This record gives sequence, structure tokens and C-alpha cells, in this order.
Amino acid sequence: MNDTIPSTRTAFRTVLTVLAIAVGVVIYAYGWNTTEISLDEVKDETRLESVQRAMKELLSPDIFTRDREDKTFITTFQIGCPEGEQPDNRIDTDGNGYLIVTPSCADVDEIITIEGHDFPGGAIARIQLVQESGQKIPFKLAASEAVDAEVSDESIFDVDSAGNFTVNLKVPKGRGLSGKTHEINVQTLVPSGWPRFSETSKTVIDKMIETIFLALMATTMALPISVALSFVAARNLMRQINLAMGIVLIGFILLPVGAYLGLFTVSISGTDIGLVPLGRWGIDLGKDLWPGLLVIPAAIALFAGISTMVNRVELTGVEARLRGILLNLLLIIVLVFVLGALGGIGLYLGEELQEGFLGDLGNFIGTLGELVDMTISVVAALALGGWLSSIGATAAALLLRHVKSPVSNALGAVLGAMAGGILLAATGYIGMQAVLIGVLTPVVAAVLGGQITISLLERIGILPTHEIKGEQEEAEQFARLVLSAAGAIAVFVVTALVIDLVRAVVDQRLPADIMRDIGPFTVNEYIAKSALIGAILGGLAGGLTGTDKDFPLGMAVYNTSRTILNMLRSIEPLIMGIVFVIWVGVGPFAGVLALTLHSIAALGKLYSEQVENIDSGPIEAIQSTGANRLQMIIYGVVPQIVPPYIAFTMYRWDINVRMSTIIGFVGGGGIGFLLQQQINLLRYKQAGVAVLAIAIVVSVLDYASAWIREKIV
Repeated sequence: MNDTIPSTRTAFRTVLTVLAIAVGVVIYAYGWNTTEISLDEVKDETRLESVQRAMKELLSPDIFTRDREDKTFITTFQIGCPEGEQPDNRIDTDGNGYLIVTPSCADVDEIITIEGHDFPGGAIARIQLVQESGQKIPFKLAASEAVDAEVSDESIFDVDSAGNFTVNLKVPKGRGLSGKTHEINVQTLVPSGWPRFSETSKTVIDKMIETIFLALMATTMALPISVALSFVAARNLMRQINLAMGIVLIGFILLPVGAYLGLFTVSISGTDIGLVPLGRWGIDLGKDLWPGLLVIPAAIALFAGISTMVNRVELTGVEARLRGILLNLLLIIVLVFVLGALGGIGLYLGEELQEGFLGDLGNFIGTLGELVDMTISVVAALALGGWLSSIGATAAALLLRHVKSPVSNALGAVLGAMAGGILLAATGYIGMQAVLIGVLTPVVAAVLGGQITISLLERIGILPTHEIKGEQEEAEQFARLVLSAAGAIAVFVVTALVIDLVRAVVDQRLPADIMRDIGPFTVNEYIAKSALIGAILGGLAGGLTGTDKDFPLGMAVYNTSRTILNMLRSIEPLIMGIVFVIWVGVGPFAGVLALTLHSIAALGKLYSEQVENIDSGPIEAIQSTGANRLQMIIYGVVPQIVPPYIAFTMYRWDINVRMSTIIGFVGGGGIGFLLQQQINLLRYKQAGVAVLAIAIVVSVLDYASAWIREKIV
């Protein structure tokens, strides 16, 4: 029996292996047929000749050129042999050389041999037939001296160093050629002088410099955003962040309220008062330069003086917290004003500096000023929204610690309904902008539905609330996953039916812009439905969990950031380039924007994974000293990630240089745009210069990256 069981298992495994191999063969056979892999086209002589010619020219790049002395030798040749005496087959060319034509006359499409002697040694020659009208017809060179040899499409050949050549030519045919004597031009180009870069090389160098800086700008612009995202997209850092549900809900509710207050403007006696008008005033002062230069240090000094005076007063408890809140508000006001003044100064310098290097500097500073002018409202809204949200979260931490069930659950239901309504109203508004984005509302609702399902089953006792260990742990986790997925699917379907998602996905139609009167307010019906669903789901979630239960805020931020990075990374830069070309026009700026967006996603992923792989020992040691979270990141995380961050950044610059080639094909500027033109015109020698330049730059960047990493590590 002991021998039988192993042999049976071995036979069973053998059968499974054979079946797996058979299935693999079938899959690959189907894939082979689907991808139309065939050798018929490979064996086609015409295609083979075309690819050989293309590769030959690509590997013969037009890098250098030099001066050439042009000489033309003229002789005669009769097409169609006359009866009687044949013309002499030796023809002198003004004492500079002589030609021997064999035979001395011939009909069209016949092969003749022309020998040249005493021509300029090492010259490049071309033979053409000149008609009476002056039109030049190129001869076709035979592949060898044999009369029946295959004829090529080129009429250019080399003269040897002694000044001799022998070529086989096919007599061209055309109307009115037979029976007449025509001129034959033998044009020679004799190289002279020192080699120099060709015009193609100069153009490629110019575009390659543009490409390097295109990739550099994209990498640099993506760098700060990617670094910031890498910390919130690292699981090991974010899973430690847990806050009470009530704190999270109040902070979330107050965020849009604060943003609205940041944008709010009131007019008193014809003067606009608000955070945004303050920033605009700073821009206007900066445009006059000297007022801007004066108000910036004055505003900073004013804040420093007030902060010093206020902090000298010893306060405790609520009064100390109120002082901190007001000082933070004053700091936001000063920062918005100073930012506006700096933007105004940038606009002034951009207009004044116009020539030479200063012109480049002025354009750079002026663009930054325009960026400030465009985003000052967004900065004001985010700053005040974050300030008010922070105040609410701090207050909630103090007040909600004394709230117990069932008041905690009731309050959680109210806050959850408000937060859920705001969240899905926002997704509904976003979904109205494009058909595919309309899926966002039911997806968010499904996430809430999955969490509500688990909380509800725990509440009624179907699922345990305490941690299970041992063999039952995996079964319990699997059951939670299945039940959560079932609840999410159910909520997704219901939400999709309520907001008529079929209209968007199947009919490719945006939600109908129908307005409804709800009391004193007029709201969009689609947004109102989304908000109602969010309020119901948020109320259920808040009511089931209460305000005192820990909410994994860090993991929520982690999952959101990773989803955004994955979505951005899934869109090819080529597609982004097409969109940005439509937006900003043809040129390298479109390429910079496309590569920046894709680099943010790619670097964010690489950076975050590096953070996840750091040694936890230094972090635990720093935390044991009582350091806060920011200190832990600065002293425990940053020293470990600097070398790989530099390596990834240099590698991304390398990738962006290569990607710019593809971006250029859709008008994104750089070497790719030039390469596309050369390939479309079948100028493979010129295209070879561009390919060689890309290879050289990529190699240099690779060695530079290795050298920098060696010096830093």
C-alpha cells in the first residue's frame, strides 16, 4: 500500500503536467493565430529589399559633411544604332579624361558598359541622360558587369583612387529618345577640406538639447509632487494613522465650509474684502515692483512682531488654543498676501526682461507669476479649508471623548449623513463633466456599502467583533471579504439604477441637467440624488460605528492615493500628449505636461515602494525617544530613501528622454517630432542621426546616474 500511494500520486501529477503543457500549447497556438504571426511577409523579396535599404541607411547616418568640388563631364550617346558605320566607342571629355562606351550605340532597355579613365580620383559620380529639352533622366546601374544582371534604382557610384571606373547601365526609355544622339552628363563631386557637422547633425543637436530639457522639466516638475505622494502612498507609514470617527467626520464636513469662506468676498463701500481680494491686492502691488518689494518684508515683520508679542503672554487651556488658532489664521493671511506680491513681481520681471539670457530668465519668472495669478483663489480656499478643518478636528477631539453610546451612535448618524451627502454630491458634480467619470459615484457608494455590511453584521452578531486567532482566522477573513463584496455590489447596483448610470455607460450621454426646487434652494436633480444616497449611506455608517470608534484614516488616504497613481500610470504618455497638444498647441510644452503627469504616477509608485521597504529599526528607535511623526519621517525615513530616490529620478529622466521620441510623433516637440518628419519622408540617413543622438544621451545619463549614486552612497 505504501508503494501504491506514491506511484498513484506521481501518475496523477504526471497527468496534470501533461494537461498543463497541452493547454499551454493550445493557448499559444491561439495567440499565435490571433497576432497573425506569419513568415510569408518576411520572405517577400520586395519587403526584404526595403527593410535592408532602410537599415543600411539608418546605420549610415548623415553626421558629417565637407566641401566638394563639382565637375561635370559631357559626352554623347546614340540611342538606336544607325545602319552602316558604328560611332566610335571612345570619347574624350575635353582632355580631362575619356570614356569608353560599349557598345557605342544601343536601344532602350539594353545594358551598356561605360569605362572612365583619368577622372578625379576618389570622386563620387552620377550619370544622367540629357534630352534636347534639357530634362535629365538618370541611368540605372546594373548590380554587376553582367549584361543580364539585375538593375538597381541608383545611378551614383564611386571613382577609384586612380581615376577609373566601370559601370553597367540600362539605357533609359522615354518618348522621343530612340534614333537620336543625346548628351550624357557625368557629374563628379571631389571631397575637399576638413569634415564638419552636417546640417542634419546641427538640427538634431538643437532638437536633442530641446529634448533633454523637455525631459528635465517634466522630471523636475513631477519630483516634489511625487515625493509628497510617496509618503501618503506608503502602507507602513499610513496604517499607523487612526482617528476617532467623529473627528474625521467633523474635519471632513468643515473642509468645504472653510474653502467656501476662503473664496467668500464681501463688498463694503465699493471695496472687496476677503482672502482672495487680499491676494489680488498683493499681485497689483507686486506689478509695480518697488511697492511689492517693500510690502513683503513689512508683512513678514508684522506677523513676526505680533506673534512675538502674543506669545509673551502666558496663557493656558482654552485661551492658549484660541491664541494658536488666531495666529494660524494670521499666518494664512500673510502667506496669501506675500504669495500674491511675489506673483506680481514675477509678472513685472517677465514683462521687463525680454532679451538674451535675461529674456529666458524673465520668461521663467513671468510664467511663475502667471501661475500664482491663476491659482491664488485655489490657494486661499485650500488654506482656509484646512485651517477650519483642523480647528474642527481639534475641538471634536476634546468634546467627543465624553460622548458615549447611544448618543455617540446618534451623533455619528447625523455627522455621517452630512459627510456622506457632501462626498457623493461632490462625486456627482464631477461625474457630470464626462460620461466615464459618472461611474465614480456608484463606486464610492459601493465602498461605503461594503463597510456598512460588515458593521451591520457585527452589530446583529453574525460576525464577531473581537479578533479571532488560530485556524478560524483565515475562514473569518474570507467570510468578511465575501460579505463585504456582496454588500458593495448590491449598493453599486442600486446607486446605478437611481442615478441612471445606464444613460452614461450605454447611451454615452451625460446626466440630464434638470433643476429642482427644494425649499428655498434650486439644485441639480442628479447631484441631489447622489447627495441623498450619500446621506443615507453615511448616516448608516456613522450610526453603526458611532463617533468613538477608530477610523483608519491613513489607510483611506493610502488607498485613494494608490488608486489615483494607478489610474494615471495606466494612461500612456502618447494619449496624454494628444490631449495636451489640443490644449496648449503643438510644441515641447505639450510634451512637458504629458511627461510630467505620467512621471508623477511612475515616480510616486517607485518612491512609495522604497519607503515601504525601509528598515523599521531606526524608526522604532526614534519613536521611543518621544519624537513626533514629522521628526520620525525626517530622521528615520528620509536618510534611508535619499540614494534610491536620486537613482529613480535619474532613471526617470532617462525614460522621459526616450518617451519624448514617441511624444514628438503627436506634436509634443523634441527630437521625436524631427524623427517623425524624417521617417515620413523616407530620409533614413537623417533619421539615423536622431536615433544615434538618443542612444548617446541615454548612455550618458545612465553613466551619470551611476556616478552620482556612487558618490552619494
